[in-house]
Amino acid sequence: MMVRFLPAQVLALCLVLGLASVPPTRASDDLGFRVYTKAGKFADVRDDLQDAIVKRGFVIDYVGHFNQMLERTATAAQSVTKDGSKSPYLEAQYLQFCPSELTHAAISASPFSIANCPVAVFVYELKAEPSKVHVGYRLPVGSPSRLVKQVNEKLVGLLHDIAVEVTK
Repeated sequence: MMVRFLPAQVLALCLVLGLASVPPTRASDDLGFRVYTKAGKFADVRDDLQDAIVKRGFVIDYVGHFNQMLERTATAAQSVTKDGSKSPYLEAQYLQFCPSELTHAAISASPFSIANCPVAVFVYELKAEPSKVHVGYRLPVGSPSRLVKQVNEKLVGLLHDIAVEVTK
């Protein structure tokens, strides 16, 4: 099943990736994401991230090559960074997958839980900080439903475990 990002989701992901250069703190929670860092090579950390997802039995539905998109579209968007480059990243990708058991539980509790699908984790390396690789994820959209809150807590726990495993 191919899932596409809506324009608002792409914008939100752009904001998250642009703001995600802080360590995981309460402030990043308030912004709707968590991010962790590790010294190393981008490709190695990205491969570890893929492995951490797959070994839990999930299928990666899509890999978005975010940095390539910025490089490709910078001229048309008339967008450059402060230093004049087309992207602040050496490399940036996001990986989409669906933890189906959690998704079914959330949707059963509230059909509005679709707002949290698909799950996306991101990995990037900034030009300004080579060899410092960031791994993170968006926090799920809240809900007044007690059942959805419980599922969201499990989802955050899963994403936390993946990010910490990859960046330890």
